[in-house]
This record gives sequence, C-alpha cells and structure tokens, in this order.
Amino acid sequence: MMSAAPQSGRRAFLAIGPGLALAACAQPQVEQTSGYTGRRLPRPERIYVVAPGVAADDVKLDDGVRQRLTAMTSDQTLSQQRLAAGRQAADAVSAEVTAKLQGFGLPAERVARAPAPSAARVVIVEGHLLSVDQGNQTQRNLIGFGRGRSSVAVEVQVYYRDGHAAPRLISSFEATAQSPRTPGVVGTMGAGMAVGRLATMAASNAILSSVSEARSADTGSEGRRIGDALGLRLGHIFAEQGWIPEAAVQ
Repeated sequence: MMSAAPQSGRRAFLAIGPGLALAACAQPQVEQTSGYTGRRLPRPERIYVVAPGVAADDVKLDDGVRQRLTAMTSDQTLSQQRLAAGRQAADAVSAEVTAKLQGFGLPAERVARAPAPSAARVVIVEGHLLSVDQGNQTQRNLIGFGRGRSSVAVEVQVYYRDGHAAPRLISSFEATAQSPRTPGVVGTMGAGMAVGRLATMAASNAILSSVSEARSADTGSEGRRIGDALGLRLGHIFAEQGWIPEAAVQ
C-alpha cells in the first residue's frame, strides 16, 4: 500500500428510494472521497491496477443451503473459504477497472503489487475490500425482491508517482454494489400456486440447484459491476487531466 489516504469512515450507500425501477436498485453506488485540484499532470507511461487487499474477517459467506453444502464437501478451513471469496471479488474489481481503462486507450495493466519506484511516471490504483457478503442464494432464488442479497464494498486510492518522487494521492473512492432486487421463483407465481407448491419447489428446485453450485460460489458479479463503475469514474478524471479525449470515455 501507498501512504495512508485520508480517512472518511465507512459510509452506507443507501441511495435507493421508493418508486425507482428494480433495475436501478442494482446500480453500484460510488462516492469520491478526495480529489486532485492542482495543475494538470503529465500523462503517465503506465497505469498499474492492484487487486484490493482482503482480510478474511471482512467476508461473510453464503448462510443458506449452498454454504452448508460447501462446508461439508470442502477441505478448506472457514478462514480459507472467506479469503477465497474475498479474493474472487477483489480480482473481479481489478480486472474490470483494467479492462475499462484499456478500452479508453490508457496504458493500464493488472499487477500483484505496486512496482518499485523508477524513472517512469506511473499511476497506481489500489485499495482494500471493506466487506463482502455472499448473502443467501437460497432466499434469492426462492423469494427474491432483496431477500438474501449479496454485496461488496471497496475503498480505492489513486496515486500519481513521478519517477522517484513521493507518490501523490490524486483521488479516492468508496463504492458498494448489491445484487438486484429481482423476483425469485415464488415471486413469479400466483399466490395460490405459490402456497401449494412452495415445499416441492424448495426441495426439487432450490436445494438441488444449490447442490450443483455448492463448489462454484460466485462473489465476483458485484465486484465486476463496481470495477466497471470505478473505471468509468477514473476515465473521466483522466480525461480532465488531458490524458485521453473526453469522447473516449463511454
């Protein structure tokens, strides 16, 4: 990590009000917590994107049927499972940020850690996961409408380093994404049918589906959406510096 960024606390991103469409509820919430206001900086030769750091205690695993099956069939400890879930989300964030910046024509690449100082001008994008919650996929599949939602929260810092000079913080962000509030299987059925078939569905649909997915839990979807939103914000910031045309940021 670079030098510590200004601390702004762990904010809640509940910008969802009544009347919004269900699809809008799934949009990542991104807040810029600090920004650069000095003169324009020379275009960097490389932009290094480091996967956010992960602490096992910041990860909450799926608390539904799938996680219980995973625990029964996995040789990993609970802490290892949490780290794996967190790293999946972190890798998704960094991969999506990198792809977005490359699409804008910027010299971005993913790296395991920030490189040592050299004569080059570089930008370093790094940070850490604030939380990963896999939610409860069984509830999402059966009920939906926000029940059992998964979420990822991340803090990101962007540094500019000119040769061997001390890195300069030019921007920082906090971002959160949650799974969509789409209806589950019960939500797409009529009330009478739902009452009559709920037990059968739970056994034959949700649980059997969970068995097939027990070894392949995906915590990356929210990470990818955060990475996409962050990449877009960074694109606009870098365009303001004159490193790419504003028209390149879409």
